[in-house]
Amino acid sequence: MLIRIMPADENVDLDELTNKISKGLPKNIELRESKKEPLAFGAECILAAFTMPDEEGYVQVLEDYLRNFPEIQEFVTEFVTRV
Repeated sequence: MLIRIMPADENVDLDELTNKISKGLPKNIELRESKKEPLAFGAECILAAFTMPDEEGYVQVLEDYLRNFPEIQEFVTEFVTRV
């Protein structure tokens, strides 16, 4: 699952945010890779690739987890595939 994560403001340290996200992920969900990408006017966002079991409920668990970070303004699912 590829998710674009937009920070709450330009002062958010994206490397630190990525580390925080990866450390507390729910069981069976893994952050496989991430990179910073330009967003607009010099701002950046995180493009993060997560893997999880192909079972009902895991997408909702990940989305609920990401909503708990005050540093995240919003996130958008870019792509979902089976590996």
